[in-house]
Amino acid sequence: MQKRLRPLTIDSYFPLLGVGKGKVKADLYLRGAKVINVYTGEVQTANVAVKGKHIAYVGPSEEMVGPSTEVVELEGRFLCPGYIEPHCHPFQVYNPDSLARFVLPHGTTTMVNDNMGLYMLVGADRFLRMIEEMGSWPVKMLWSVRLDPQTHSEELDKFFTPDLMKQLVSHPLVVQSGELTAWPQLLGGDMRIAENILETLRIGKRLEGHLPGASLETLSMLAAAGVSADHEAMTAEEALRRLRIGLWTTLRYSSLRPDLPEIVRGLAGYKGDTKRMMMTTDGATPAFLKDGFTDHMLKVAMESGMDPMTAYQLVTINPATYYGLDGEVGGIAPGRLADILVLEDLDRPTPVAVLAEGKWAAREGRLLQEWPQLDWEGYGLQKIREEWRMSGDDFAMKAELPVIRLENPAITRLEPLPDDGGGADPGGADGIVHAALIGQDGSWIVESKLSGLADRLDGIASSYTASDGIVAAGQNREAMAQAVNRVLEIGGGIVIVEDGKILFELEMPIAGGMAVEDMETVIRKVEHFEQLLYERGHPHYDPIYTFLFISSTHLPEVRLTAKGVLHVKSGKILNEPKRVFS
Repeated sequence: MQKRLRPLTIDSYFPLLGVGKGKVKADLYLRGAKVINVYTGEVQTANVAVKGKHIAYVGPSEEMVGPSTEVVELEGRFLCPGYIEPHCHPFQVYNPDSLARFVLPHGTTTMVNDNMGLYMLVGADRFLRMIEEMGSWPVKMLWSVRLDPQTHSEELDKFFTPDLMKQLVSHPLVVQSGELTAWPQLLGGDMRIAENILETLRIGKRLEGHLPGASLETLSMLAAAGVSADHEAMTAEEALRRLRIGLWTTLRYSSLRPDLPEIVRGLAGYKGDTKRMMMTTDGATPAFLKDGFTDHMLKVAMESGMDPMTAYQLVTINPATYYGLDGEVGGIAPGRLADILVLEDLDRPTPVAVLAEGKWAAREGRLLQEWPQLDWEGYGLQKIREEWRMSGDDFAMKAELPVIRLENPAITRLEPLPDDGGGADPGGADGIVHAALIGQDGSWIVESKLSGLADRLDGIASSYTASDGIVAAGQNREAMAQAVNRVLEIGGGIVIVEDGKILFELEMPIAGGMAVEDMETVIRKVEHFEQLLYERGHPHYDPIYTFLFISSTHLPEVRLTAKGVLHVKSGKILNEPKRVFS
């Protein structure tokens, strides 16, 4: 079962009890606010007394105010529990540290994070040490452990043995397993995934699914298998389908799938219970977060027609209850951690002040609490350090290369070659560019053509990708090589080259996939990156994800991989890797 996040000690236990009748004086007293009571759905005028990290009293009494009590007058203001993000991917160009510093002033005081982007890089022991260090932050960083590598291979599967999964899932900062992307293998009889799921359930942790487009029959099978929640509903009908068979249903407002407004409008006539609903930003890329985090998602939900009290419940008490944390977080009540937001009004979810575990953490959007930066290199997350370099001649640009068409940032299709068999000219104006995935050690290159990226693009390279490699694309060999070489020089990142000059670069020195700069800087740079691509004819949204997913073999239909250009469903290699760079 889930252990307490911040256990009381005997030294703090009795003083907390004594505040209620005024025998012990409060450290902090919030007077006269309107408390958003997510337990009953009421807004009540009350005073809130805090002792240490915890709320000691909510009500009319002032007996606990002493000469050393900090009294804050809040008449006309609203108090809300700290927001909970139940499904976060904290490594979408930003890193967990920069994200935590960004979300705290926006009111998010607890996050449940996917471990994939860190665990696969550092291994179990270092990952657990890392999350224990993060566990001291004022933003409570909790974790969800993947049970499968998403892309299966003998090399990757070694990270997901039952012994390793038990070691990870049993850690107190891990609150669930998932998201479960390998459910087709499970339904096909995969014993190892079944063992990992059963161990999760034996330990008493939750299991989250990844079930886009799943039928009622498939959802039923996976609910029976132990899946307790899913975040992949894209319509109100799909959300209700999940709720009606007992699945907790997380409504999504992310850069890749901003379905929340449509779902909320579709649920306008729904009069049923919402206690098993949550909301998530689901790994939104930086530019999408320019207006905020959970606070902005709440604003969107309310503007789409969701009742404000319901909206607040979806990001506080509901996820707290789902994860078994409601004894400590998710509401403003005695015994809970003093994670409290001061709001100007019920329909203005961006806080003017944030209290985290009894201490003022942010005010007017400015972070007040600091914590040490993680030593990323000490955990094995170094810059890319490679001496090899490319030249334009390393790109074959053969006419007969397969053409991958981008349908959107995540989905690709195989495009037939023209009737003459000669392929399209990557230097032409037909929207086709040359593309390659290069091994990070420079030992191999896989090439294709790519349509739907840009109408005109000299060269771009990115180490932000799902594989251990560098993606390059463009219509000019020399520009592509220059972009790859610059990515190597800066230790990882994204680079655009035009007319022989560096047009854009974003450094990602944390394992080639995460920036170290603060979130506001990263947001500005990614917005600039997106604008440059749109100006050059990029037809889709969220282009950062295009470079991440081009090598992700859990998505249809064609991918660049270390084994070659892969047709995912058939397993056929359409073009094999070539040459070793000297």
